[in-house]
Amino acid sequence: MPRGPSGAIIRGTAQDKETAMKDEFSGKRVVVMGLGLFGGGEGAARFFAERGADVLVTDLRDERALEPAVRRLAGLENVRFRLGRHDEADFTSADIVVVNPAVPDTSPYLAAARSSGAQLTTEINLLFARTSATIVGITGTNGKSTTALLTHLLLKGLGIPTRLGGNIGGSLLPHVDSISPEEAVVLELSSFQLERLRWEGKSPNVC
Repeated sequence: MPRGPSGAIIRGTAQDKETAMKDEFSGKRVVVMGLGLFGGGEGAARFFAERGADVLVTDLRDERALEPAVRRLAGLENVRFRLGRHDEADFTSADIVVVNPAVPDTSPYLAAARSSGAQLTTEINLLFARTSATIVGITGTNGKSTTALLTHLLLKGLGIPTRLGGNIGGSLLPHVDSISPEEAVVLELSSFQLERLRWEGKSPNVC
C-alpha cells in the first residue's frame, strides 16, 4: 500500500480506479455477443466504450428488433454494430468477447474466439470481478424476480444501502465504480449466468 511523506497510507480514489481501468481496456477490441433483452449486453458495451475500448456489438436479431438499445448506444463513438448475423472474423480478431447468457457453450463463434486467444467473459462476471460489495444471488425456476425485488426492499427497509440488478433492474456494470463495499447487491441470476461464474472462480456471497 503506498504511503505519503508522513507515513500515512494513501488510499486509491474512485477516479484512480477508473483511470486504471481505462488504461487496462484502452484500445482493446471487444466483441459483445448478444445485445440481450435485460440490459446486460448494453451495459457491457457502455462499460468498455467509456473505458476506451473498440466495441463491436453483434446479434442475430436485426436493428428493428433491437432498436431501443441500439438507439441508447448510438451516441458512443467507439461502438459499432453487426446485426442480423455474426462474422467469424470479428471473433478471431477480438481481445475480449462478452457472452450473452443465451449463447450456448457449443457456439462455433466462441470456439473461434478461444482458438485465437480471446478472453471470454460475461457482463455478470465483469461485475463480480470489480466489486467488493456483498452480492446476494437469487436464482431458481420460478419466482426469481419477485424474490429479488422483495429481498432488495427488505434490505433497504433495514437501512442497508442496496442495489438491484442482473435480470431485473438493468445492468449495474456501468456503475460499478460507485458501488461501495458497504452496499449489498441483489442480483437475479439465471442458471447459465451462475454456471459461467466458474470462468472467474466466483460465486455470490449469499445465494
